[in-house]
Amino acid sequence: MNRSLSHGLEVLLLFDAARPAFTVLEIADRLHFSQSKTYRLVRTLVHYGLLETQNGSGRYSLGMNALRLGLLAQQKFNVAIIALPFMKELSRLTKETVLLTSVQGNKAICLERVESEEPIRYSLFTPGARLPLHAGASSKVLLAFLPETEWDTILSREGLPRFTPHTITRRNVLKAQLKEVRSLGYAFSDQEVDRDVRAVAAPILNSRGELLAGLTVAGPAYRIHKKRVQSLGRLVRHYAARIARQIEEPVDRRRRGTRVRNSFPPQKGA
Repeated sequence: MNRSLSHGLEVLLLFDAARPAFTVLEIADRLHFSQSKTYRLVRTLVHYGLLETQNGSGRYSLGMNALRLGLLAQQKFNVAIIALPFMKELSRLTKETVLLTSVQGNKAICLERVESEEPIRYSLFTPGARLPLHAGASSKVLLAFLPETEWDTILSREGLPRFTPHTITRRNVLKAQLKEVRSLGYAFSDQEVDRDVRAVAAPILNSRGELLAGLTVAGPAYRIHKKRVQSLGRLVRHYAARIARQIEEPVDRRRRGTRVRNSFPPQKGA
């Protein structure tokens, strides 16, 4: 890692609720940096809005850009908290494992999982685990709903590694499938990451059409047969939309009624 960047991050990580402000001298003493070096680091962090001065007192606290980044990180945890009751209901309806995923860098990360109660079930993608964005419905649905201009950048950095004989490793084939995912509103994968596993996923989008997360139903290939995919796609899209509405609902209304109602009865074959 670049040494200046590393030292700048060390400065930021000093700040917490117990100690929200420091002088340059205090930072230098804590990190065993020279005062001149610490001043340069602090000045750079102020320039990027990550630190700010406290009314000319000589003390520095976290700036608005640090707050913005913190809120973005917090949003992912909020999404998982809000989504969990819907995920449990969807798992009961489908009798399959339900996943909540999000984009982290150039990867898909699992934020939450509700396992099927069936004795044979999907249980491999655990919370905190990461996967490339090109393989599996839970990943592809995220990539599909990112701006198309980002596809090549992500795929160039990460490549298209093969996990099974079913993994898509040709960029033109993947792009065509991503466009189809956008058109359908859901993604389907057939044993692309793990043998004998199929999955259906839909995006969770805000009111501006921006990607928040992905919602996935995954299970053994013999249960998620191809005749079931379309009805599962509709069901997962419905629950993704319900989660999105709940996320954007004012907090006071959300507190008054957090119980999830089953407004979408299970369809035959779903």
